Amino acid sequence: MNVRGPLARGVDGRAAPALSSRAVDGPRRVTLALALTLGCGADPDALDPDASPDAPADFAPADVTTDRASPDVPAPLDVARPMDVAPPPDASPDVAPDAAPDVAPDRPPAPTGVAPPGAVAGELTARDGSNAVALMPNVERVFRVDALPTEHVQFFLRFSPNGAAVILQIDRWDEVRPVELGRTDAGPGLRVLAAFDPSGPRTFWARVRSTAATSNVTLTVARTPFADGARCPSDCDRLLQFPLANDPMVDGYTSAASTVFRYQFGRRDLLMHVRHAGQLMARTARAPFIPEDFSQWDGMTPGTDTGNLRHSSHQRGKDVDISLYGTDGRAPWRSYCTARPADGGRECTPGTARGLDAATNVRMFADHFATGRVTMCFLDRELIALVQPAARAAMLPAAVAAQFGDGTHLQHWPNHDNHIHIRVSEKPTTGAGLVYEPFEPP
Repeated sequence: MNVRGPLARGVDGRAAPALSSRAVDGPRRVTLALALTLGCGADPDALDPDASPDAPADFAPADVTTDRASPDVPAPLDVARPMDVAPPPDASPDVAPDAAPDVAPDRPPAPTGVAPPGAVAGELTARDGSNAVALMPNVERVFRVDALPTEHVQFFLRFSPNGAAVILQIDRWDEVRPVELGRTDAGPGLRVLAAFDPSGPRTFWARVRSTAATSNVTLTVARTPFADGARCPSDCDRLLQFPLANDPMVDGYTSAASTVFRYQFGRRDLLMHVRHAGQLMARTARAPFIPEDFSQWDGMTPGTDTGNLRHSSHQRGKDVDISLYGTDGRAPWRSYCTARPADGGRECTPGTARGLDAATNVRMFADHFATGRVTMCFLDRELIALVQPAARAAMLPAAVAAQFGDGTHLQHWPNHDNHIHIRVSEKPTTGAGLVYEPFEPP
């Protein structure tokens, strides 16, 4: 299956840069017979009416110094890259041959998600666990990983010194060539990116390069069983990085100039919920939304690693901030009102809310609420006043609709004029429903 063309553009719709064709050698092969025995996830369109209301609250980032509202800011390296269109096949000849051949011509092999040997020259086959990287200035090292459709593949790159200018990039075989999914140059002594493709066996490459001398470089590859769905059956609190979008018009999410990948680690169940909502929005022809901070890679509040906290919450992978849909059909990070200073940051000036597509946001919120695992969400009160009537008009299941007006699943907090903050429970589901954790001040 070929991935589609100029996808996953940034907030401003820019097309992806041209891709390099650096090389690789020696792949690990995966049989399609094994892949065909693997199961599929749950139906992204299902809304289950067993969600539980009543919960306390927590908070999302101040966001007062970011440039998320500006669509013209060029993206730094720490941002997912779109996949561009493969060139069209050569046109058929104008004149048919004089006679049909006696023997049927050889046919090329059917496209596959596993790249053939030599698809990228100079590659090394990465083993699971630690891989030493002999990194020299301006010399790229390429490591190949062949993954099953049930495997979340995590790439951890560690190096010295902490401030070295090291880039980690992940490419994906699109059945024709390697295509860049994302890259990062951010984080002291650490680069992290993750890939997951449930469509079938797939080849990924990790490209590592630096412009200066670097030592003690280690690439760690970790495979974790993973499947999409609206419900998490087990191992739900495992901390995993949110995977790069393979095709934002199918996955339903993308990234922006402000996205920091090392701050995109969440509980397995929260990752499943966000991907499920994204797939739903994509299937209903909505633009991709932009998830920003979950938790830091170690489960701490994002910004702990630099001593500059971006939140007061967002620990242990239970929180996520997601952009909102506007009436123009897009979902970049931008304010939907005229903001004014408030205790704790900023809030909408009464009567100034504008440009919010309440009905589309209701559909996205409802997909989270229907999981029965959301304990609280934060949104500016002026935007809540637009969302609640749209929820009443949406003919949602009663248990889901009730969460829009219970005062906990949508509650006001400063700095939420440009996104919704969603929190899931850290407690397992019991026969009596959710057990809500004590409120953590934002």
